[in-house]
Amino acid sequence: MGEYYNQERNALADIRDLPVGKLAKRTVLADDADTRVALFEFEPGDNTGWHKHEFNYCAIYLTDAKLFHTRRDGSEMHTEHKAHEFKAHPVGTEHNVRSVGTNVVRLLEIEFKR
Repeated sequence: MGEYYNQERNALADIRDLPVGKLAKRTVLADDADTRVALFEFEPGDNTGWHKHEFNYCAIYLTDAKLFHTRRDGSEMHTEHKAHEFKAHPVGTEHNVRSVGTNVVRLLEIEFKR
């Protein structure tokens, strides 16, 4: 998954010729054979960049978040999350997520490799 979050080049954006703007900061806190834990920090307007999730994963929101999701199939949706909310997601999700609120958004993403 690291390729998709590369700050220099965004493979799926190149393929689709879609700009994503400034990328959110992603800091990997732990990465072993079973799990990967990353801290995301989005300034208002920041994006994750186009990526596809290779594992089931969850997000734990550390702050309130207003997000806009664009999926590979072109569908779009807005979501709002409260601080301390937990959300599970399936493997294969392919999308770009943009912060559309006015606050800095922080969340933990936990990927389950097995």
